[in-house]
Amino acid sequence: MTVPMRVDDVFSSAAREAGDAVQLLLVDGTEITYAQTYERAARLAGALVSAGACKDDRVAALMRNSREIVEFYIACGLAGVIGVAINAMSTGREVDRTLADCGASAILVEARLLGRVLPSPQTASMKLRVVTRQDQAPPGWEAYDALIARSNPVGRRDGASPDDPAMMIYSSGTTGAPKGILLRHSALVLNAQMTLSVLGTSGRDRYLAILPMFSSFGHAFDFLQAGLVRASTVIMEQFDECVAVDCIERLKVTFVAGVPTMFARMFEPASIAGRDISSLRLIDVGGGPVAPRLKQLLHDNYGLEVVESYGLTEISPVASVQPPGGGNSIGSCGAPLPGIQVRVVALDGTPAPTGEAGELQFRSPTLMIGYWNQPEATAATLRDGWLRSGDVGKLDERGHLHILDRTKDMIVSNGFNVYPKEVENVIAELPGVQSVAVVGVPDEISGEWIHAFVVARPDFRLAEDEVLQHCTRALASFKRPKRVSFVDAMPLTGSGKIRRVALRELLANQRMTGNKE
Repeated sequence: MTVPMRVDDVFSSAAREAGDAVQLLLVDGTEITYAQTYERAARLAGALVSAGACKDDRVAALMRNSREIVEFYIACGLAGVIGVAINAMSTGREVDRTLADCGASAILVEARLLGRVLPSPQTASMKLRVVTRQDQAPPGWEAYDALIARSNPVGRRDGASPDDPAMMIYSSGTTGAPKGILLRHSALVLNAQMTLSVLGTSGRDRYLAILPMFSSFGHAFDFLQAGLVRASTVIMEQFDECVAVDCIERLKVTFVAGVPTMFARMFEPASIAGRDISSLRLIDVGGGPVAPRLKQLLHDNYGLEVVESYGLTEISPVASVQPPGGGNSIGSCGAPLPGIQVRVVALDGTPAPTGEAGELQFRSPTLMIGYWNQPEATAATLRDGWLRSGDVGKLDERGHLHILDRTKDMIVSNGFNVYPKEVENVIAELPGVQSVAVVGVPDEISGEWIHAFVVARPDFRLAEDEVLQHCTRALASFKRPKRVSFVDAMPLTGSGKIRRVALRELLANQRMTGNKE
């Protein structure tokens, strides 16, 4: 088997060496081989090149899980462009902001999401605008299948290197501004290989894509890792617990990676009762704290082996994973992957002793290139070859990672990262808001839900519904507060910063007025 070093290498070698193997299964049972995927991806690459896309141009995609997003990632590698995966849950305003920041020269949009893009002025000067999953395209746009049919396939662009940037995934920064995390081909492929060396999945496995492939987690497991071992992946457009369980039973899925809330919903009695899921042998849970109760339920009631993983997009993205077969430290996310170094640094900058908490820092050839057009943020995160994760954790005597908290106040809601400042900036747009702070509230199902605290201006009457409705218009669903509390003043530190710890304590003690979960 050819050893690939680029994302497109993974799938060109698969098409050449195992072209008849089934790569994708749609929910209706349609089978798509590795050769068929690669041929269409090569035609898409040809269309990008013919439209004038240059090396390292950014090409954006706003799509849910589909055969088209798989083809998009491969085509970007062949054309030598940087694929920008936009969260399909984004609002029109968020899409516009992302396009403005990355300066995309082309875009692919799923038909049902087109309304979020058409108002954006960013598309006017693009070299190519494509709508997928629809035969008719608006004026100035191309229909995907028709474009593919008439385009000539191309091979990899001359001068391509494993160290070229492959893709960019946006994660909101602590300032609320978009932050594009730029990842290289070799880092993505190497990280997938390292993860496979621990998990041990193979071409005999059948993956189920319940994670969105626009995320680094879904891209790593259901696209790249599956491609490396030439496994099949069942494509779900978006997560639905009943459809997921049906796919496991009907299509004989053996491996699923997801976030805790997904498995909590899948294994509710209403979803799982009477279903045969005996084909399923391994579950990887990541993307947030895993409730011990959930792991125990899956093991005791269904005999499923459940391993935990930890990662962050900046590391391409997996940092550690528990190996199947037991023997894992309780409460840990396993040992760092082979080739990843980790150290724990105390608040005073000194190494933390074994078992003591501190910031987790990583060194690896899979680290990000940096944050797009944000050199200061890059320099603050990457120092002397080490990535400052912003996560508080510890290493036990066996060298296993334990994740304890987050130094950056990041909230993990349904497996997605949410930074308080972004939500606060939106709420602050309301004229009646004097000050605002949001915090995450632990939840066994969703990981955390978001609670907003607002100090209203004295001359305004502001209602909770008004704040929530504004957030619905401006923010993706996982970023929206679930509750709003109105307070007379924010608790502040001596330097005037809001004390989020005090706000969490107020919630825990139920001292707020009528704001229980």
